[in-house]
Amino acid sequence: MNGEEQKLGKEKAEKHDGLLRSVHRAQQRRLQQREDEPSVMRFVGQIGVLGWVIVVPILIGLFIGRWIDLKFGTGIFWSAPLMLVGVCIGCWSAWRWMHRQ
Repeated sequence: MNGEEQKLGKEKAEKHDGLLRSVHRAQQRRLQQREDEPSVMRFVGQIGVLGWVIVVPILIGLFIGRWIDLKFGTGIFWSAPLMLVGVCIGCWSAWRWMHRQ
C-alpha cells in the first residue's frame, strides 16, 4: 500500500507542478500583453501631440505673414501663402511623427 500511495502522491505532485507551470505561463502572457498594448491615455496623449504638431506651424506661418502684411500694407498677400506653408509643414511633420511611433 505504501508504494501505491507514493506512486499516487508523485502523480498528484506532477499534476500540481504542471498546473503551476501552466498558471505561471498564462500569467506571463498576460503581463507581456499588457506591456505591448498601449493604454487609452497614451492614445489620447498621442492625439493631443499630433494636433499641436499640425497647429503650431500653421500659427507661426500665419503670424509671420500677418506681421509682414502689416509692415508693408499688403492686405493678406503674405498671410495666406505662409499659412499654407505652415499647413504643409505641419502635415509633413505629423506624417513623420506618426511613422516613427
